[in-house]
This record gives sequence, C-alpha cells and structure tokens, in this order.
Amino acid sequence: MNWFAQLSWPALRHQAGRQLLALLAIVLGVALGLAVHLLNSTALAEFGSAAASLQGKPDLVLRGNTGEGVPESLYLKIAADPGVALASPIIEGQALAQDAQGKPFSLRLIGWDVLQGAALNPALLPQAGGASLLGGLDPAQISLNPAAQKKLEAQAPSLGLRAASVATGQAQSQVFQIGPGNAAAGAPLAVLDIAAAQVLLGKLGRLDRVDIRLSAGLSPRQWLAGQALPPGFSAAPPPDEAQRLSQITQAYRVNLGVLSLMALFTGSFLVFAVMSLSVAQRLPQWALLGVLGMTAAERARLVLIEAALLGSVGSLLGLALGWGLAQLALQVLGANLGLGQMSAGLALHQLPWGAALLFGALGLAISLASAALPALAVRRMPVAQVLKGLGADSAVPLPNWLGPLLLVLGLGLALLPPLPNTWPGAELPWAAYAGMLCLLLGGIACVPALLRASLGLLRHWPGADRHALILLVEERARDQAGEARRALAGVLVSLALSVAMLVMVGSFRDSLNLWLSQMLPADLYLRSSLRVNSGAAAEGLSAPLPPAFLAAVQNSGLAQRIAPQRSDEVLMQGQRFALLARDIDENQLPLAQALAPKAGGQDLTPVYLSEALRDTLQLQPGDRTELRLRADLPPLQVQVRGIWRDYARQSGALLMPLAAYQAWTQDARITELQLWLAPGQDSEAAIPALRALAAQGDDVEIAASADLRALSMKIFDRSFAVTVWLQAVTLAIGLFGIAASQSAQVLARKREFGLLLHLGFTRAGVLRLLTLESALLCAVGCLAGLALGLGLSAVLIWVVNPQSFHWSMDMSLPWPRLLALLLAVFAAGVVAALLAGRRAASFAAVQSVKEDW
Repeated sequence: MNWFAQLSWPALRHQAGRQLLALLAIVLGVALGLAVHLLNSTALAEFGSAAASLQGKPDLVLRGNTGEGVPESLYLKIAADPGVALASPIIEGQALAQDAQGKPFSLRLIGWDVLQGAALNPALLPQAGGASLLGGLDPAQISLNPAAQKKLEAQAPSLGLRAASVATGQAQSQVFQIGPGNAAAGAPLAVLDIAAAQVLLGKLGRLDRVDIRLSAGLSPRQWLAGQALPPGFSAAPPPDEAQRLSQITQAYRVNLGVLSLMALFTGSFLVFAVMSLSVAQRLPQWALLGVLGMTAAERARLVLIEAALLGSVGSLLGLALGWGLAQLALQVLGANLGLGQMSAGLALHQLPWGAALLFGALGLAISLASAALPALAVRRMPVAQVLKGLGADSAVPLPNWLGPLLLVLGLGLALLPPLPNTWPGAELPWAAYAGMLCLLLGGIACVPALLRASLGLLRHWPGADRHALILLVEERARDQAGEARRALAGVLVSLALSVAMLVMVGSFRDSLNLWLSQMLPADLYLRSSLRVNSGAAAEGLSAPLPPAFLAAVQNSGLAQRIAPQRSDEVLMQGQRFALLARDIDENQLPLAQALAPKAGGQDLTPVYLSEALRDTLQLQPGDRTELRLRADLPPLQVQVRGIWRDYARQSGALLMPLAAYQAWTQDARITELQLWLAPGQDSEAAIPALRALAAQGDDVEIAASADLRALSMKIFDRSFAVTVWLQAVTLAIGLFGIAASQSAQVLARKREFGLLLHLGFTRAGVLRLLTLESALLCAVGCLAGLALGLGLSAVLIWVVNPQSFHWSMDMSLPWPRLLALLLAVFAAGVVAALLAGRRAASFAAVQSVKEDW
C-alpha cells in the first residue's frame, strides 16, 4: 500500500477524467443490475403477501374442477367430518364501485363466514380497535382493505356495489354500510358476509371454495385417503400463488436481468481500455521500477490493487444508486413483471444483503478481470527494451481459428432444441444464452482477420502503392491487428447488442401492429364491464351480456354487421386455459404454422391453439385431443387445425367456432360483440348511443378499434421502456469505451508520431494518418457490429422469444435507425482519435524521441 500511495495515486489523480469514466461504468452496471433485481423481487414479494392474506392458512382447499363451484350440501358433509377442525366457506367475485371522483373501479369481493374463517384468514378480520366479530355477520356491512379505502373519501359512510349474476349476466346494485377496515394486501378488496355475497353475485346454494383445517395430528394425505369426494371435485393444499407468478414471469425477469447486466459487461471493456491507457502512459515508469528492483509480480499486483480500488468504490456507489433507482421506480413507475400491468406505490423496506453482496462482488470481479491483461502485460514486459522504446507490446496473440470456431459453436448452441418441460429451468433458453455469448466472443476474436481483409480494399486505391499514408496504414494494421481487437471489443459488444435489441423490439412492434389489424377488424368492440369469477381465474371473466341488451343492439340499426363472441375457460389435460368461441375466418387468423388438413369422415371439431398452449401441451396441427367444460357435459373430441399468434395472453388460449361451442354446451350466452357500423355512423356518436341501450351506461365497455390499437401500442412501449433505457446506457458506455480505447492507442504512440515529424511529416499529415487509421478501424468495427447484431437479433427473434415467451414474430429491419446508430458510433470513434491525435502530434510528441537518445 505504501507503493500505491507513492506511485499509483499521483498517476491516477493525473488521469482523473478517464478514471471517473471507468468508475461510472461500474457504478451504472452495478446499479442497473441491483435495481432491476429489487424491482422484480419486490413485486413478487408484494404479490405473495397479498395472495397469502387472501388464502389464509388452510391445510386443504376444496374446489370444483369444472368451475361450477361447490354445492352447500357437500360443504355441510365436509364440515361434519370428525377429522375436520374448521371448514370455512368462501364466495369470490367482482363488483363495480365508484371512487371519490365518481369514476368506476373494479373491486374484488370475498364473502365468508367470519366465525369459521377468522382463524384461517386473520388478515380479513376488521382491524379497528374494539371491532366485534359480530359486525362481520351483518349482511348490510362490508370491510374494505387499504387499497379500497384509498379510492374513497375519508369518511364515506356507505358504498354502492354493482355486480352481475354468473348465470344470466343481469346486473344488480346494492348499498352497503362501510364497517371497520381489514389489513388484506393487494388490489382493492371488500369483505362481506357470505349470505350477502351469494345474493349479490347470484350464487345461492353454491360456494367457490371451502378452506379446510384438519384436526391436530391428521395429515392432508391421511384425510384424503379416507375420503370419497364426488366426481368433479378435489381437495389439495392451497396453491403457492407467489411461486406460480414466479414461474410465469421467470422468463421476463431473467431476460431483463441479463439485459441489465449487459451494461456491466460492456463497462468491463471501458475499464479495460482505461487500465490499458493508464499502463501504456506509465510504461517507462514501470520499466524504471523494474530496473530498480521491483519484481514482475509486484508490478502486476500494483495494477490489480488499482483495479480493486476502482471496483470497490464503484460497487459501493452502484449499490447506493441502485437502491435509490429502485425506490424511485417503485414509487413513480411501479414494477412490471411482464404481465402488462404496473404495480405503482410499492416501497422497499430493507436492503437484501445477499443480493447486495452478489452485485457488489460482481462489480469488483469485473474490475479485476478487466485489469488482468494490463497486469499481465506489465508483468511480462522486457524492462530494458521498454526503457529504449521497444518491446512495449507484450500481449498474447490469439490463434486465428479461435474466432470462427466460437462463431460456429454459438450457432450450434442457438439451434439446440429447448429442454424438456419436466426439467427445472426449461422455460429459459440456456443454450441460446450460451450461443449468444460465444457469438460475441467470436466476433471480437475475428476482428484482426477482418482488419487484414479490409486492407485489400486499400490496395485497390489509385496510387496506393506509392502513397506514404496508405503504406503506413497497411503496415500498422498488419502489425497491430491484435491491438485492434482490444480497442474495438467494447464498441463491438455494445453496438452488436444495440443492433440486436433495436431489430428485436422493432420486429416485435411491427408484428404486434400486424396482429392487431388482423384481430381487430371491426369498428367497435363491446363487452360487459362487470366480471364474474369462474374456476381459477382470479381476475374473473367478462359477465354475459343480458339478452335484452343484445336484442336492443340488434334492433338499433347502428351496426350493419355484428359478430358475437363467448369467452370461457376450458379444461385440457387437467389444466385450465382461456377459450374464445367466435366465427372464424381462417384467412384473417394470424397463423404461426400451416393449417392441418381437415379430418375427413370423423366428427372432430376444429380448434386453433395459441403458441403458448401448443408448447404447454406439446400439441401440433393435426393432433387430436379432448375438451372438458362442466361435469354434466361430455368431453368434446377436437382436432388441432392450426396454431395462431396470441400476444394478449401468456398462459395459452384456444379458439373454436361459436356454433360448435353452442352445440356442445347448449349455452347461447354472449360475452363480447364486434360491430361494423352502418353507413353514415361514426364511432363518437355510436358509443353513447350504445351505452344508452344498457341498464346503466357503466355496465358496458365500448372501444373503437383505433383506440384499442393505440392503447396496445402504448402498453407495448411502456413495457419496453426499461429495455430502451438499458440499451441506451449500454451504448453510451460502449461509446465511452471506444473513445478511451482510441485515446489509449494514440497516446501510446507519441514516439512514433515524433519520429514521423522528424522525418518530414507535417502535423496535418499525422492527423490525416490518424483519420485514415481510425476510419478504417471504426468502419471494420461498425460493419462487424452490424453483422454480429443481426445474428444476435435472429437468435432473439427465432429462439429466445419463442422459448421464453412462446411468441413468434417476423423479422423487420429498421434501416434508418440502424444507419443512424452506425454513423454515431463511427463518428464517435474517429473524433475521439483526432482529439487524442492533436495532443500526441504536438511539440511534446517531438520531444518524446529524446528519451531514446
């Protein structure tokens, strides 16, 4: 440390600007990685807390497998079982209420028997001091959680709720007195007596679930072994909703985390450039210290100590910045787990020290790894020759075959099939990630070969064999091609990643825009604003539209064509998925694969699976399977006719003809309408006219197709906003890296420039030489970065997205933005070289040759 204080610290102070750039790269890399991790972990923890407060702590949960609920007769039988200590009946539903400004908002309802459920769901109990359990038995009183209370005025005495009947969709309103609040976390929630909930939601005689606590000493397996539940019902431990959400969002969180670490990965090349420049400027000092007795190991250790100090300070500042960024993002933007919704208003209460240590250690490791080659160069340098201005390049050359081998290996890894669904981590494209890393490293290793190949273009320049500048550039490029690899590494990685993300996001956006035009062909779209719970759909399904309202729309003359749709849930291979029944025009479907031939001579209903459903159930066009809906309906035999793109649902969905659904279920209820307006009608006039046909205007949601497209694109842009910012930070770090790399090379060549000035070159001639060299180098870097970025984008589009999110898309190249990106990087590299060259070609450069006299 004494040598560090006397030798390193003064030199680092002299290079304060470049050291601050390297420090900033580490700070931003660590901060972005930690902030993204905190956003995701906080959102998962909040969701898990909310789910736990609603589920309570039962040993088992009894449900109906087909979404019809549990009859009260079965509940009474379970409650009377001697092995059951508590059996809490639960009703779940959705209602509309009005906030303090008179705007409608959705409110989740839970109806329960407070005497049975108090011990299982304590978070649902009234929290006011002195509140009695008897208040929960009052059918005219409700208890609101904090999120619901924020929506209302502070002293609101009552609240009107409007809900739809599950059977008919007919809406009814009821006013409740607001009692003491409860402590349930999550979205707005109202807790009321189970009898009042059954009346409001039209579920008389049925329950949604029964929470069961068994007698002491009795395990769930033992109790289930002695039960004979009726067909269509099952009892199982409560699902881990936090774990389910973690699995659903795993791909989004991992991909975003990897992207956030790209800033740190790119920053490592900037740190490498700064350390290389620092070592290059002090080569005579290092050599003199070696002559005076400092060993090679001590010289290398001193360089690593400088890197460790840089990494430690950068990591600590990055952790502080990451904590602040996460707090700000949670309060302003919220946490987006890739589900298209933001959870604003969350807060961090305690820094997770495990994650902080991990990201801090990562920042330190990156700094030390970036200094490894400069430290090795200082260790290996021949001190006597360096004092004479010779032998300064001690880098270990890479074999010429390494770059192509890494590129081929990366391509092979990217083409590997995904892991089987039963394997842990199967949702993540591990092989594709490894392939992308190999492509990046292979591109860096191929730079010398590309630079030598580009010299062939210079040889075709008129008079190239007689032009001193071109001859010098050729010799420099031929002899120092390995140095070019180190100079271009940072900009090559950042440019390739920026190109890849630009192409992937642009392709996704264009594909989404085309998908919206195919899926939203009508002028207006109408559905009930009321929701009904069905099966395991926590957010509920659209309530059926009342028959009187449907008849009024048909007779209004507002639409020349009306296409009805029914949304439901279907059971396939023991799992629930969204079902959309509508009139299907195969020419308008956004198909992802070719259609299978129709099954001739067999009574099979054609269905169309989304890509996520295809991958989950391992089905392909032409396969046969069966659908189950209710216990009283026979299963429906179907043929997978086609696979379609569904950018709206990540969990899978199925399309089938509406006529086939109605024939199977004998259910003519409709949940959505698509309307093509009659000639002379416009959306602005038709929407209020349609609302006037409903019992209450707020009972229906109506949107024009243009508004839905605009909203969808806004959600898309908001979801990828974090990606864009991470990409911008990565590119900025890469541009700083190329500036530092060019400066390092130019300032290390002061003796060379001094010699050229002595031999008759003018200062302008030296600058022209630098311009030509840097233009050649940056052009090779930009073209290589473009090619590598297009290769990475192909892996993202055709491998990572289908395996991670089960979404396919068509590649589209935004050439104007790509060209602007390339020009910016090219200009930054050339300008950086010229600015450094002006200093290196000054009078001080001429004096530098005296060191060899």
